[in-house]
Amino acid sequence: MQKVTTKLSTVAAAVLLAVLATPELNAAENAELTSVAAETSSEATTAIAKRARTTTTVNNKLETTPLKGEAVSLQRQNIYTSQPSDANLEEELKAFQALDLKNTPNQTRAELQKQRERSSELPKSSATAQKSGLDHLYIHDAAVLLFDDDDGDGYYSQLRVDFDADAAYDDYYDVYAELFIRRIGDSQWTHYYTTDVFEIHYDYSSDEYSVTTRLNTGFPPDEYEVLIDLFEYGYSDIVDTLGPYDDYDLTNLPLEDKTYESSNVSSDTYVDNVKTEIFTDKDDDGFYREFAITFDIDTQSSSDRDVYVNLYQRRNGGDWYFETESDVFTVYGYSSEDAYEISGNWQSGYPAGYYDFRLEVIDANTGEVLDDVSPEFSPLLQVPLEDADSDTRESTSNPPSSTTSSGSGGGSTGLITIGLLGLLGAWRRRVKR
Repeated sequence: MQKVTTKLSTVAAAVLLAVLATPELNAAENAELTSVAAETSSEATTAIAKRARTTTTVNNKLETTPLKGEAVSLQRQNIYTSQPSDANLEEELKAFQALDLKNTPNQTRAELQKQRERSSELPKSSATAQKSGLDHLYIHDAAVLLFDDDDGDGYYSQLRVDFDADAAYDDYYDVYAELFIRRIGDSQWTHYYTTDVFEIHYDYSSDEYSVTTRLNTGFPPDEYEVLIDLFEYGYSDIVDTLGPYDDYDLTNLPLEDKTYESSNVSSDTYVDNVKTEIFTDKDDDGFYREFAITFDIDTQSSSDRDVYVNLYQRRNGGDWYFETESDVFTVYGYSSEDAYEISGNWQSGYPAGYYDFRLEVIDANTGEVLDDVSPEFSPLLQVPLEDADSDTRESTSNPPSSTTSSGSGGGSTGLITIGLLGLLGAWRRRVKR
């Protein structure tokens, strides 16, 4: 079958995404975990996930800011192949989730509180809190900024929540926060992000925390509101809450997810699951030279659909570069037996770094862009790679500077990373038995 040749679509640079350093000990236990899992063996490291409902960047400007470092060469050399895969990504995801992952997407605020009461071994509050009546730490103020209204309908698909946590005493405290969202009129708050542990000092404003979130799916156009729960690290009780009744800036937020933005790609054919595997690290520096990206594309169409996929990469939040185009393959409804794989072996021109991938799904008959994904799928983000030339010597690369957290069906949380990304707290390593 002949493919229709079209000009590649352009996509605005996504928010710089990097790895969430998971809070240690029980602060991490309170974080909502995403539908992503990983395991490692002597041969490969694997991550698999469904589409995330939200993508969050912490303490970083909305615009992408590339990290310093050697650029990807325009004269890079690589070997790519593409072929049907016999992987059943739905079953693999279930198997990974069944290992020991506390997979709790879409948790409500009440459910999180019950979970803490039932399972936490932490003391409820510190001696300082007990002495001062739980008011020694508090959220002084919050503000919300809205971005990205591509279709001009007054509803935005990205929001940034800034808040300033203060202490009643001239001392240093470690804290973290849980963020929730709901549509005005709904009774339940849905958790969408848990921050890292961060330090505050007295009533200084220099320790303000900023959380930027893109709404990927599951948020129809409407007015929303946000609530913040503050915790003292090492203790299970909420020390303060700031919600719409306390701060009007947290309510009447006109939001919608990106699927409702008319200028974005929207069709009945979409990427449902993604798995990334990385192979071959001869110098044992945590950066790999080979990878395989397997994806399952579904269609709501009553007939089968012939498609192909364009693969792009970018290093450390820089510019997107086109890499390869897959062969044409057929998508059969919601079948999990039509997964497809693109494999790469980088020879030269790719310095060691953390690479994002982007998949652009094209209708082979019409040239229409059916789906275009990257931050929606955590296995496509911050993959530690380098070329074969670099794999023979020790590599040093700037680690990601911002923080990314994404959760399937409504969560943002610490991701579970590829290989030695475990030291960044993103994916959990598991030895295959």
